[in-house]
Amino acid sequence: MNLPPAILRLGLCGCALLAALQLSAHPTGNMIAVGDYLLWPYVAPLQDPQHHACLMIWHRDSTPRLLLQSGFAASDYLLSSRDEDIYLIERRHTGGHFEARVLTFKVGEKPRVIWDWFVDSWRVGEGGFFMKSEAEIVFCTYPGVYILKKGGVPQSYLQAGIPLKRLRKLAHGRLLLLGENSCLLTNEQGRVLHQWQNLTDEQVEDAPLGRNQVFDVDYHHGSLLIAYWGKRSFEVIDSLGQRRRLLQLAAPLAPHWVAFFGSEYMLFASALSFEGSNPLPHLLGLSEKGTRPVWVEK
Repeated sequence: MNLPPAILRLGLCGCALLAALQLSAHPTGNMIAVGDYLLWPYVAPLQDPQHHACLMIWHRDSTPRLLLQSGFAASDYLLSSRDEDIYLIERRHTGGHFEARVLTFKVGEKPRVIWDWFVDSWRVGEGGFFMKSEAEIVFCTYPGVYILKKGGVPQSYLQAGIPLKRLRKLAHGRLLLLGENSCLLTNEQGRVLHQWQNLTDEQVEDAPLGRNQVFDVDYHHGSLLIAYWGKRSFEVIDSLGQRRRLLQLAAPLAPHWVAFFGSEYMLFASALSFEGSNPLPHLLGLSEKGTRPVWVEK
């Protein structure tokens, strides 16, 4: 199969430049809820100049703790889950290219490797992924959704009718597909169940890094939760289509991950510095009881 030019360019562009941008821009990865736990990737220690990825875990009755730490510099963790099974892509930058492997585990268990290291020319999982089986990864990378079988090359998985940049696997065989200015709720074959349009405001000025974009979304019971990077805000569109701002941030904070977690909106931002310092986490839980800090470092 001939891959689209956009996905081919990911394998051919300067990987060292991409890695440098990754270190100085926003944290790579995503945040997921698995049962009573919330998990997300970051860097440990926070000011590690070598960027060793870590995986954090939080139970609402405790404080966040370090669950895993990569042994590789210039690494990232990317997350997905199916019921209680957690799938983790570990990616490292080495020798001028990216390599990745896939691990799986349940909370309280030791991770096991199901895909050993392979050259990752497609940045698998960075735009979201799920495991169709232990031998098949479905992932989003602009402009579409692809399936990668172990030892193979990506094939087109579904046609959404718009360019896509992010995927989130939901319960009951549904997918949340994020485009540049719209979001689709679909079944696993790509049939559209609901659509949200005009997610961004063209009048925004001074967006972080000049990127007036929605970076992450989550869906639950008809509501769409939004991390609007361009406006430095967290927002929600309810089941009646009413949109409201949950939290407005100010520089240097920029929102990048969201998740529904029981009765709480989990809102993850980072304090960004472009003067050589790593991002600092700013994770809040928002509910009818108010806003509480979960992991805030200054």
